[in-house]
Amino acid sequence: MSTHQIYFHLAWTTRDRLPMINVAARAFLDAFFRKTAIRQESEVVGLAILQTHVHMLVRTPARIDLPRLVQFFKGGSSYAASRLAGNVTGLRWAPEYSPTSVSPRQLAAAIRYLKNQEEHHPGEGVDEAHHRRKTGG
Repeated sequence: MSTHQIYFHLAWTTRDRLPMINVAARAFLDAFFRKTAIRQESEVVGLAILQTHVHMLVRTPARIDLPRLVQFFKGGSSYAASRLAGNVTGLRWAPEYSPTSVSPRQLAAAIRYLKNQEEHHPGEGVDEAHHRRKTGG
């Protein structure tokens, strides 16, 4: 990767903000997003995957086609995840997404923001839903 440090905070939701992401889907998405970023000469710096949406902090080269990168993340993951064994609901993303540039000075705060997503969205953590189903709570 080049020496440029261009960061974007990307966020997008599942279609109709339905809880489509479970533990297995989250593990798949984490690996898929990281591999996709590498293939696009980018790097996932931070990632928060909840039941209904994704927040990603990505470092890109200076000449990035951001809509194309997001298409690889969203379209590619939806296509691949919907074909996973045991996936009965499929994974569909809402058509829109939110890109925000992040300066290197803001990087630490952006990473903290991603790490605290389950606190920002109580009850939407993937592990929380899995725990509630197992315990009946």
